Amino acid sequence: MPSTPLSPALALETVLANVAARPTETVAHSQLLGRTLAQNAIAPFDLPPFDNSAMDGFAVQAADLTEPNARLKWVETVAAGEVAKGAVSRGHCLKIMTGAPIPHGADAVVMREETAFDGEWVRFETSAKTGQNIRKRGSDVREGEVVLAQGTPLRAAQWAMLASLGFAETEVFQTPKIGILTTGAELVAPGEKRREGQIYDSNSFALRGLVEATDAQIVESRRCGDSPAEVEKHLRELAAKCDLVVSSGGVSAGDFDPVRDVLHEHARVHFWKIAMKPGKPVLFASLGETPIFGLPGNPVSVMVAFEEFVRPAILKLSGRRFLHRREVRAKLAHEIRRTPGRTEFMRATLHFQNDHFVASVRGDQGSGRLSTMTNADALLVIAPEIATLKAGDWVYARLIEMPENH
Repeated sequence: MPSTPLSPALALETVLANVAARPTETVAHSQLLGRTLAQNAIAPFDLPPFDNSAMDGFAVQAADLTEPNARLKWVETVAAGEVAKGAVSRGHCLKIMTGAPIPHGADAVVMREETAFDGEWVRFETSAKTGQNIRKRGSDVREGEVVLAQGTPLRAAQWAMLASLGFAETEVFQTPKIGILTTGAELVAPGEKRREGQIYDSNSFALRGLVEATDAQIVESRRCGDSPAEVEKHLRELAAKCDLVVSSGGVSAGDFDPVRDVLHEHARVHFWKIAMKPGKPVLFASLGETPIFGLPGNPVSVMVAFEEFVRPAILKLSGRRFLHRREVRAKLAHEIRRTPGRTEFMRATLHFQNDHFVASVRGDQGSGRLSTMTNADALLVIAPEIATLKAGDWVYARLIEMPENH
């Protein structure tokens, strides 16, 4: 079953060429968190919709407060949600709360802490400048402005922005439905009794966590042994109800690699093997119209291959604008020696110092060492022709977590 390994770049290009965004639907605002905008969100009005006070204090005419200790007569109090009954004239002031509309005649707000209130009179311990502590109409968003672009994921800030503009419902892409299959007769679930030769299944949990981080919906996560008939049954059932299926194990070149055999026999295989480390035996196929990833069985290979290929595919299904992790340049903290020939994704921690990132490779880079992923901030992308990198050399680092000290 010969297969020439693709470069990671060509493999990703092939994946994305075989994945399309889900259809759209209109969803109530309360259900939008984690969804992706299917059209530009355009402001229907200015935000703020009127000039308002940035703090609790007194609305004044700045010309009355050219020097400290001026006294003005208090005439009214206005709270947020109310409108002043009268205007502010020379020699007078109005007590105002944060968010309340600026009354006619006023052109500045003095914070409460800089005043002394004595009956009907207010003494101001400071001078005032025109426009101070006033949030001007449209200073945040102008009517007709695109506030959120199509393909934007709706996190807390974006959700709040749509609420502030009165969007009761919004058109978004349908949430991708993902199926997970973990194969291997040696796997047992955490909590089950483990016999000699067996190991606890970690891949299904890694995949579930990685999928959930994309905001996709996991329809079902299954585990099965190495029977080709059983693998085919699970893959067909998952493909029938999911937009994408990701499996782990069973795709190498051994005697017990049923996912490889089943997909070569029953699916349209786009590629098998990528010139990368870890994760060379990645298989990508379509079973009917459903994309299927066959990832290796080693846990680090699963997570690295997911980051590089599965995550971008899910994000494209979701309708996202940006499919790739942020990439930064970093200086190596130490020398690296490796065997050239394949693009290598090295697990590393990053520290920010002296205006740049410094990268340290995390331990032995074997694909079975899951511990090297637990503290990794980034994957260092090492070109296939490079054999040695010296301390201080610049490398590209693909962020998988934002370093805590950044």
